[in-house]
Amino acid sequence: MDLATRIAVYLASEERQRERIRSAYELDPVTGYVYARAKEFYWTVTRAAGVSHRKEPPRRADPPPPLAGAVAPLLQRPRVLIDATAIRRSGERTGIQRVMREIARWAVATGDGLPVFIENGRLHAYYRRASLPDVVEPQRGDKLLMLDASFRFVDEYPAIMRRVAESGGETILGVHDILPLLYPGAFTADCFLDFQRWFETLAPQSDAFVCVSRSTAQSLADYLAERDGEAGRPRRIGWWRLGADFAIDGTEPSRSAIAIGAGRTPFFLAVGTLEPRKAYAVALTAFERLWAAGRDARFVIVGRRGWRFEALERRIRAHPELGRRLHWLDDADDASLRHLYERAHALIAASFAEGFGLPLAEAACHGLPAIASDIPVFREIAGERATFFPPLDADALADCIRCSLEDRRPRSPGRVVTWRESSQALLGMVRAGAYQWRPEPSAEAPPFAPVCVAGAAAS
Repeated sequence: MDLATRIAVYLASEERQRERIRSAYELDPVTGYVYARAKEFYWTVTRAAGVSHRKEPPRRADPPPPLAGAVAPLLQRPRVLIDATAIRRSGERTGIQRVMREIARWAVATGDGLPVFIENGRLHAYYRRASLPDVVEPQRGDKLLMLDASFRFVDEYPAIMRRVAESGGETILGVHDILPLLYPGAFTADCFLDFQRWFETLAPQSDAFVCVSRSTAQSLADYLAERDGEAGRPRRIGWWRLGADFAIDGTEPSRSAIAIGAGRTPFFLAVGTLEPRKAYAVALTAFERLWAAGRDARFVIVGRRGWRFEALERRIRAHPELGRRLHWLDDADDASLRHLYERAHALIAASFAEGFGLPLAEAACHGLPAIASDIPVFREIAGERATFFPPLDADALADCIRCSLEDRRPRSPGRVVTWRESSQALLGMVRAGAYQWRPEPSAEAPPFAPVCVAGAAAS
């Protein structure tokens, strides 16, 4: 069975379990499945007709975030304006938001970029300092980098993009992944439709793309080629490497994290939102088989509730090992996460698809070995520091965990890209237009091969 088939079977199984428990009515499995598909069809048709079924997120009037440290006195030219609208309006601190905050912080500190946000159709500086402007007017040569998770605010961007273009600038779309387009069954209907609308609205108007990994860039290039065909306009696509040294404030780890870290039984750590793509159900099955065989190890999940997670949550909440050899922290802060990274036996990364894989980079920063599903982006990020197993194969994962328990080699932190290096590599690439894949002026497009970009080399 090939990977695509295994993924389809896995997602179908997860959906059947979810549908059996999520409905408020006692529907039989067949009726429940038909009902769910009918709702998705209704959402698709009415969304296409311009009908919205969800409220727009409330606009927050938060004060500008504090900016510690020095601010570079001069902004490099041409300016790179980094859109931070979504993190300005939300308090989320996971995934893309964590990346955005680090890029914004270092962009200002080095003078490589200016974080901005949209308010009433205009751009404003994200940080407030005497040396920074309030209202930011597009200027000739500006590069507007749309790196934030702007899926819910898509209607505000075309007008800004036109103003940038009219002033002689460019817009660059940041792509963390295109997984909703590739695996719609792993997402909710609203999530898929929001992402599809975001991509279909902004991608055609963008002058270039930057991706968080070479694997994501390859997926994007393949998707655009298949969608646009030979008639599609040439695309410039680049990628860079994310950092791993996240800033930690002065807070102490939570009591739960401290208690887990103090235990004598080795524990394996999995980090990420609870959603089907992360394959937590497969990892839990692997540990259940080890426990049944008499192996003593703990499984610690750090991740907030996501989507299509109801069956997994019920399984965790009702598990006889919960609180003993199974732990779930759904609100861990960065200090607690670092505490667990420093004390875990190994990281488990069981996803069948990812755009990057921040936990792998963070694990390397702490010298934590990893056991990861064998997908291209994990090979790119983890390299020789990880043990790989076939995606969605619980038996193979259990074998890897068993071997890891017998491995007593000391931890050795690896060389990781810092967020300063990551930010400078990204913004330098955008400023110079030095994208790794760019169309040649003649004949056929060149092969998708890397071009050296400082600080962006893989593993």
